[in-house]
Amino acid sequence: MDEPEDRIASIIYEVGEMIHRQLGPGLYESVYRDILAYELRKRGLKVQIEVPVPLVWDELKFDRTYAADMVVEDLVVVEVKAVPEQHPIHKAQALTHTRLLNKRLGLVANFGLILFKQGFQRAANGMPE
Repeated sequence: MDEPEDRIASIIYEVGEMIHRQLGPGLYESVYRDILAYELRKRGLKVQIEVPVPLVWDELKFDRTYAADMVVEDLVVVEVKAVPEQHPIHKAQALTHTRLLNKRLGLVANFGLILFKQGFQRAANGMPE
């Protein structure tokens, strides 16, 4: 775990787990996102929320196709969810946003499940899963 992305992912997991233990599932995604961002900033990490995801297709340029929930340390894209089921599309979306933002690691942090670890997934773009 020498990569900075892996170190950041570990911190995000630990903080997400702590938040989930204290609050449990059932709140809005934006609540979890904002608390996660707050707690990560308290730990000295740079966190951006609602980061525009640009897209260029041939001569077409879309400045904002979607907004990634969070980018941490300008290295890791985090898609925050608060849904009662984990779907493969969540990881696929995180990977798409990670690629479009030219990052190597994306994460899905789903606070809607009974156990946080069930909803935490890596979406690697040139890194080990």
